[in-house]
Amino acid sequence: MKKFRLAGAMVGAVALVGLANSPALAGTDITAYGPSLKSGCSHASAGHFASYGETFTVYDECADGWSAVVEVDVAPYQSGGGYDFVIWNHNGADGSPVTVDKSYAEGTGVCLRAGSGEYSSKEAGTWSSWSCGAA
Repeated sequence: MKKFRLAGAMVGAVALVGLANSPALAGTDITAYGPSLKSGCSHASAGHFASYGETFTVYDECADGWSAVVEVDVAPYQSGGGYDFVIWNHNGADGSPVTVDKSYAEGTGVCLRAGSGEYSSKEAGTWSSWSCGAA
């Protein structure tokens, strides 16, 4: 009987070690809200990263005459306030969101910040703080 208990304990320990060394099954979603300068709007824009499928979605949340914009920084992160790419939504507050699909290795760090700006000149400002998650 003692042999069976010892064998059972060893099998359980091996299973726990295997589980602890396995990769995570899901990342961390992110949402950032760009500040609004127009009264009556709680925020001007929203950017969302869905870790399952690595999808970015940009929403224009306020009819303020500005386009919604999101800056994205993917690990390894850029220094000096840099970022990897920008996603614009110039469909207007009554328009549809803009979605961009990417592909990253599981666990890759992703940060974004939302803002608003002038689409034609690509000038943007009024940024949220950076929000970070993982693919």
